[in-house]
Amino acid sequence: MRLELLMPLWAIIPLFGGMLFLCAVLLVRRPRQRVAWLRRGLMVALLLVVALRPVTPLEGEQTERMNANVFFVVDRTGSMNAEDYHGEQPRLEGVQADMERIMEMTEGSRYSIIGFDSSATQQLPLTTDAGAAAAWIDTLETEPTAYSQGSNMDRPLTTLLTALTETRRDDPDSHILVYFLADGENTDEREAEPFSQTASLVDGGAVLGYGTTEGGQMRASGGDTDGEYITDESGQPGVSRIDEEQLETIAGQMGVPYLHRDDPEAPIEGTMEGITLRSVPTESPRSVASFEDWYWIAAIPLAGLVIWELGEMTYRLPRRLDRYDLRGAQ
Repeated sequence: MRLELLMPLWAIIPLFGGMLFLCAVLLVRRPRQRVAWLRRGLMVALLLVVALRPVTPLEGEQTERMNANVFFVVDRTGSMNAEDYHGEQPRLEGVQADMERIMEMTEGSRYSIIGFDSSATQQLPLTTDAGAAAAWIDTLETEPTAYSQGSNMDRPLTTLLTALTETRRDDPDSHILVYFLADGENTDEREAEPFSQTASLVDGGAVLGYGTTEGGQMRASGGDTDGEYITDESGQPGVSRIDEEQLETIAGQMGVPYLHRDDPEAPIEGTMEGITLRSVPTESPRSVASFEDWYWIAAIPLAGLVIWELGEMTYRLPRRLDRYDLRGAQ
């Protein structure tokens, strides 16, 4: 057993030492209130045990994961709000559904998320914490419309290349799967840089496209116009259209299939051909130590004493008020 202090020792010693000393002095100097001060002293002692937090360390055990590192590259530009997915739903709903489906297909793998809009960032480093990835998916939104600076599909290229290179170096025996989820629309009037450099680093995955050639209207995100439809310079409704040619080009450069997505129930075919997932041990025990806490043994009687103290205060308070009223009347 050892102590995992909830407060620094330099704070515990004077704080609890002072309170115990005060209770001991009043216990001696106020004999009529000895029971009360004995109770309060015991409360301080039990609270001290809670602050010291006695624990029993649990033996670290090696954990297992699947031999795959899954990278999601997600388009968060305003056009992903266009309402032409599976009828008139926003494209982001399709992205969320597909990401959840891919996580089910690769359960137990490590996950990373790279989001891109006006810039690209690795919003979730590689982790076995599927809950963190699921939380990101649940809260997925496009960038605020006011901050949009146009879009280009090559925005995440540098970030993706860096992440893939480091992963291949650090975990050479695991597969790398990349899922690029976007509508392919470039609006910054610049030709996208090729993704060919990623091909040698990618074992599987897919480019998943969202939207229709007819296009859909987009709602603004953030600011005073949040939820309103975006209009162009002439005041006409803004329309975003999928660029499948661009997405197919990226898929070919990466060496993965392109799939147009318009139905959350449609299978995601051919994204893991030749890949067999198997469990592998981690290189080291869990980095986060685990403990069995014992402070609750002190917390239970402490709660009882607190209830007793509150009951005594409730009982004494009306009497004291009556005494003050009588003195005032005299």
